[in-house]
Amino acid sequence: MDFSKLSSNDKLAVIGAVLAIVGSVVSFGAGPYGVLTGIAMLVIIFLPQFSPSTKLPGTKGSLMLIVGGAAGIGALLTLLAWLPYLGLMGTFFIGGLLGIVGGLLMGWASWQTFQAEGGKFNMSMPSAPSAPPAPPASTYTPPPPPAAPPAQEPMGDEGSEDRPQG
Repeated sequence: MDFSKLSSNDKLAVIGAVLAIVGSVVSFGAGPYGVLTGIAMLVIIFLPQFSPSTKLPGTKGSLMLIVGGAAGIGALLTLLAWLPYLGLMGTFFIGGLLGIVGGLLMGWASWQTFQAEGGKFNMSMPSAPSAPPAPPASTYTPPPPPAAPPAQEPMGDEGSEDRPQG
């Protein structure tokens, strides 16, 4: 893992992923989406470094937007569910709050990365270099028609020239 190769948005997403995972563990699984989205975000960010030949099924920004969006929505829903219990939870609340902050950070960083890529959603595998383009239709010449089969001799006294007379 080379953090120096990461952009500022990637670093922010890594921090968010770690916070989401730690927060879920500290709160004993109160936010299971934090673990799932945190691990998915770390894979999206670090897989190209660990295995350069592996191609992701979309652009980095598009994948981060999906995972970060899920993390952000999950964090907001968790926050809304926990509002009535703020004073009762103690340590669970701190862990949950870490998970919520981490999910929101992942969502924000993924949105920034997506916008930096041009804001175009792309979920397809990168294609291999294409073959050279075909020549224009005006220069295309169709292949010649197949040659006609050779004419056959009439049936009858075949091969009489080859047989010895006598």
